[in-house]
Amino acid sequence: MKNALKPLDRICFKSIFYLKELKARFRERVVKSIDAMGTIEVIMIIAVLVALALIFRNFIGNLASKIFNKIQEKTDTAIDDL
Repeated sequence: MKNALKPLDRICFKSIFYLKELKARFRERVVKSIDAMGTIEVIMIIAVLVALALIFRNFIGNLASKIFNKIQEKTDTAIDDL
């Protein structure tokens, strides 16, 4: 009877060892996926910002021109006053 249990003990030991290994792999993959989520979020934010910049590029360009023209005018008047 004891000899009949030895293969069963081996099978139980192997299955327990296998389950522990699966658990360790699962935890490792979960941790890696959590780290990757930060990267994916940053890439998504950058993509949205680039899309917005492309959509509003004329508006942004005109606004930047107006701002630089105002700066140039103020600088010219400041220099002329010296």
